Amino acid sequence: MANQSPTHTWSSLLALVPPPSAADAELYAVELPTSDLVERGANIRSEKILTDIVRIAGQVAEFWNHAETTQKRHLLGFSWPLLQVLVHSGKKLADMVATRNAHHDEREANRSAAFAIADETYKQGMDERDRLVVALEAVESLSPGLEARIAAARATVHDHDSLANSLHALIKLARELLSVPQSRVARQLTDGGVTTAELNTLETLATNVKSAGEQASGARTQGNVSQSDLDLQDGTCLAHLERVMRIFNRAHERDASIPRLVPIATRRMFAFATNRKNAPSLPPETPESPTQSG
Repeated sequence: MANQSPTHTWSSLLALVPPPSAADAELYAVELPTSDLVERGANIRSEKILTDIVRIAGQVAEFWNHAETTQKRHLLGFSWPLLQVLVHSGKKLADMVATRNAHHDEREANRSAAFAIADETYKQGMDERDRLVVALEAVESLSPGLEARIAAARATVHDHDSLANSLHALIKLARELLSVPQSRVARQLTDGGVTTAELNTLETLATNVKSAGEQASGARTQGNVSQSDLDLQDGTCLAHLERVMRIFNRAHERDASIPRLVPIATRRMFAFATNRKNAPSLPPETPESPTQSG
C-alpha cells in the first residue's frame, strides 16, 4: 500500500476523525506531570505542533481506513480512539491559539492604557509624597525624634507598591501629629495646608497608586488564554503525537507498507528521542535553535 497521503486541512481532518467519546478521552488522557508537559510545550511554537498534527494524523486516518488485517496486527497498541484523542487535542490547541490571536490587539491596547495610567499615577504619587515630606520636615525641629520618624515613613521607593506604602506611612504620621490640635506642630501643619481633608485626598491617591500598579502588572498576562495553559496543551499534544509515531514507526520496521511518520515542523522535539525509552524511531538530524512557544 502506498505511504502517500493527501494534504489535509483541519476541516478535512475533522471530517475524517470525529471527536472521541468522554470515556475514550478520559481513557487516553496523558498521565504525565503537568510541570513536565508545560516545560516541553514551552520549547516550541504551537503552530508547529498543529502543522504536524494535521499532516501526520491525516496520514494515519487515511491509512487506517484502508489498512489490511495483517497491517493492523503490526500496529499493536494503536486504536482509532487514540487517533481521535490526538486529533481533538490538536483541535483544542488550535482553538486556544485562535482565541489568543483574536484578542491580541485588544489585550495590547488594554496593556498600553494600563501602563500609561500607571506611569501617570506613579509620577503624581511621587510628587505628592515629596510635597508632604517637605511639609513635615518643616516642623521636625518642634518634636523630638520626628526627623527619624519622617525618614522611616519616607522609606525607599522602587515601585508602585512601595510608593503606596510610603504615602500611607507619611499620612499616618501626619494624622498623628494633627491629633493634638493645640500643639505648635499641629497648628503649623494646619496653617500650611496639611489638613484632614488634604490627607484624605492623599490617602485616595495612595490607594490609586497601588491599584494602577497592580492593573499594569496584570495586563501582562490578561487574556482568554494564558501562556501556561497554552504550553500545557502544547505538551499534551506532543505526548499524543509521540505515542502514535512510536507505534507506527516500530511497525514500519517490521512491515514497510505501513507508513513511517516523520515529523517536520516539530522534528527537533524528537531529534534526540532515539536515546529515550519508548521513543519514536526517527532519522538523525541536527536540532535547530530553540524557539519559544506561541
